[in-house]
Amino acid sequence: MITGELIRDLVDEHIGETDIFLVEVLVKPGNAITVHVDRPDGISIDECVKISRYLNENLDRDVEDYSLEVSSPGLGGRFKVKQQYEKHVDREIEVLYNDGIKEDGILISVSDKGIVLRVKGDHKEIDYKDINKAKAKLAFN
Repeated sequence: MITGELIRDLVDEHIGETDIFLVEVLVKPGNAITVHVDRPDGISIDECVKISRYLNENLDRDVEDYSLEVSSPGLGGRFKVKQQYEKHVDREIEVLYNDGIKEDGILISVSDKGIVLRVKGDHKEIDYKDINKAKAKLAFN
């Protein structure tokens, strides 16, 4: 059986010391594998193809069939890892707190504990544990 842990280990092995980071791995019934990767300046299709090829070279379809998709997490998706927050420093994000309150602000900084968000001129320290969902605000010019 192909596991998320196996896929994570293979992706981590391939990306090594690069600035590419793993956002998530999903392995659904029937071995439908989805891998989301990114980098601070955005990930290219070529980089996704290289990761996909590496995974295909290290998985055996003769033993277990699977489908594989490697892509970026997309523009409007929720943040799942600290690196996604770091990528959006100095940009506007939307935060939905666990209590249901939603707030937009400029992401000022990111730490292991949480984030600092500038909301209407005030800086608010927010622990990750208090965030239900955060995502980038899309700006249309």
